[in-house]
Amino acid sequence: MQSLGLPKVEQILGLAVFDSMGLPRSSFITPKHQDTDWVQLVFQFLGLQQLMASTMGLPMGGHIMVRTKIGNIVVIRRDQGYVALLLKRALPQERPEINSDWVDWICDFEANVVRNDANFQAV
Repeated sequence: MQSLGLPKVEQILGLAVFDSMGLPRSSFITPKHQDTDWVQLVFQFLGLQQLMASTMGLPMGGHIMVRTKIGNIVVIRRDQGYVALLLKRALPQERPEINSDWVDWICDFEANVVRNDANFQAV
């Protein structure tokens, strides 16, 4: 998996699931990062994206990345909505290379790993 540029589980500080309108459905945190402010940031961004798409006719992107002091927030669009990951950065300039493999990996990770892994706590 790492050859595809996908994150290691240890790099994931949190995960949040949003519906197709950008409303939060569920979120998970890890002991390494208990703060959920980043989920609010994603919610606000998705709302702004929806507004811009509807008023300006802009297309909805497949993914976005937001750099924060804590790490990179990667938001992937999928059929049922969005999945956002908060990823720890090893270096300040580090940013993931997002490609089509991310969507499948994140959907599988959200459905089969995060909900069953003791390292992730639902909030």
